[in-house]
Amino acid sequence: VESDDEEGKPTADGKEYLAVATTRPETIFGDTAVCVNPEDERYTHLIGKRALVPMSDSDGGKMRSIPIITDDYVDMEFGTGALKITPGHDPNDYEIGKNHSLEIMNVMNKDATMNSNAGARYEGLDRFEARGKLWEDMEEAGFVIKVEPYMQRVPRSQRGG
Repeated sequence: VESDDEEGKPTADGKEYLAVATTRPETIFGDTAVCVNPEDERYTHLIGKRALVPMSDSDGGKMRSIPIITDDYVDMEFGTGALKITPGHDPNDYEIGKNHSLEIMNVMNKDATMNSNAGARYEGLDRFEARGKLWEDMEEAGFVIKVEPYMQRVPRSQRGG
């Protein structure tokens, strides 16, 4: 059982939060969009606006903004109905990113440590260590809405385990 963590992404105008769920918060630094279903009335007023990536200001600068886009791939009934798109770290997100011409950002080195795209506070940390530290930092900053158990299917190779 993994945790289904939700972080609120503030919109760039600072007026609202768009909650997204994730089991891998350390990939947030590679988010290049938030995607909603075009038929989801909860989010129609946000389509075309920009959201801020929480904790992307760990170097002391401004938080990075990303577009709020639509795609039929997003299941309105799953999670919050808003999907963080991380094309460099998820095959489904890669396809959405390709279809919407999104930037692909890799946030990890080959040894699974965080690279410079994660910011100075997290760079060099092992992904699991970064996950814990980032989660603590997001809780302290008020970005965490809730944590709940989530069963997840993890594919395993028959030969490699």
